[in-house]
Amino acid sequence: MKFLVTAAAFLMFATAALAGPSVVGSMQGWDPADPAYDLAINGNGVWVLTKTLVAGFYEYKVTETDAWDGNDFPGPNQSFTLASDGPVTWYVNLGGTVGVKEGDEFVFHSPNPPIMVGDFQSELGGSDWDQTDTVNTVMTDGNSDDVWEFTAVVAPAGPYQGKVVLNNNWDQSTGDNVSFSSDGISPVTFAYDMSTNTTTVSTQVVTTQDVTVTFHLCLTDTTVTSGAVCVTGNQPALTTWGDGVPMSLSCETISPKLYEVDVLFPAGSDPFVEYKFKKDDCQTWEGGGNRDFLIDDSGPTMDRDVDGWNYIEPDCPPCSSPVEDTTWGTIKGLYR
Repeated sequence: MKFLVTAAAFLMFATAALAGPSVVGSMQGWDPADPAYDLAINGNGVWVLTKTLVAGFYEYKVTETDAWDGNDFPGPNQSFTLASDGPVTWYVNLGGTVGVKEGDEFVFHSPNPPIMVGDFQSELGGSDWDQTDTVNTVMTDGNSDDVWEFTAVVAPAGPYQGKVVLNNNWDQSTGDNVSFSSDGISPVTFAYDMSTNTTTVSTQVVTTQDVTVTFHLCLTDTTVTSGAVCVTGNQPALTTWGDGVPMSLSCETISPKLYEVDVLFPAGSDPFVEYKFKKDDCQTWEGGGNRDFLIDDSGPTMDRDVDGWNYIEPDCPPCSSPVEDTTWGTIKGLYR
């Protein structure tokens, strides 16, 4: 009998220790131990809770346990307003370790679904980077797989960036901006997977033929490199932000600081290219933001303008320039 009582006590302790996670808020008195607001994981790997509430204004947070022990998120209270009585569903990603807040948790509520924001919203009738645009770029989950989507034709053609916003505010980060390109004709589909907190963009825009792009980099007079210079970027042809493609001095006697390389972008590539340069055996990154351009596949080759290291205006003679004196100072004087 003593063993049975001890076992029962142990089970009660284990149940209490595993209580939660849950939604806590003004609708239930901010009680983290309220079992009526416990979350349950669904088949998509997302924790959910649905409650019918009366019309009004509500605030809430999520706790990974059944106590105010520092494992609640997000930092600021989240809020929504119901115009009429009805159901509200909370969608929660509890991150890698359930029960411990590690900064990889996310939540949104059904009255304010995810919104795709970016520098393209003005092309769709809204304002760029407007996290409150519930008309033009709000996402939906038509098949209940917890992958929220939005599709639109983004025109004019060109490169764009965007990201997903939760609960119509910037309290939670859904990752880095996602870059994409549009041809101005084909639909662009944005998809946000709540179970992984990842955003993907799919378009039908790809290059129709192989294109060889020539990159040029001019180092400044005061910029030295202890080894190879490389170009890297967001495409496999540029090692996808890896070690980079080594560049060479095509005409060292004429332009001893001008590095160049031809890079083949195969047919089917994303025409939007982001890139940067590295020096010192491809270990030191240049400062400033990413450079970008669109591949022009109207022909098999494309020649980029000469870039200056750290965005400093380039001052390197082109390799095709005639030279009367190989002294670097004389050359610079001829081309100023």
